[in-house]
Amino acid sequence: MNLDLNRITKKFEQNDFINNFIKELGETLESFNKEREEKVEKVENIELTPEEDLEFYRKKLDFLEEFFKEELSDLSSGETFIVTDKYENDYEYHRYKVTQYKENTEYKRVVFEKDLPENVQLGDVVRKKDGKYIYDSEATKYVNNTINEIRQNIIKQRKI
Repeated sequence: MNLDLNRITKKFEQNDFINNFIKELGETLESFNKEREEKVEKVENIELTPEEDLEFYRKKLDFLEEFFKEELSDLSSGETFIVTDKYENDYEYHRYKVTQYKENTEYKRVVFEKDLPENVQLGDVVRKKDGKYIYDSEATKYVNNTINEIRQNIIKQRKI
């Protein structure tokens, strides 16, 4: 079976309907993402009461425990950590803390910035494989989205 993908691609490029559809789809997806980001920002700006904060902390730790339990059960893609802290005023060594959550305990390690992926941020998930830390965008997105959902659900449960 000869599919001649180059010819098919050229036909698509010449078709105004398909080009307009792709352009409109891209704009719609971009708009959707902006709206979603704005909603998340609004929820992040809402302060939690002390009781809600405690509930959030508890649910977040439960989630992280489960996440690490699964991630650390198979180390084939590397040992998983979350970047949780950056030493303030550390102009000489540029150190970060990376954390794992297991057995109801936070296990922290100190890592030099030069050993982490470039432009790492707090909340990013990194994997240590063969002695190098590698940024994991999928795990970072999953962890941050789930933590945001936990926060949103707590806020939604408020009695007005």
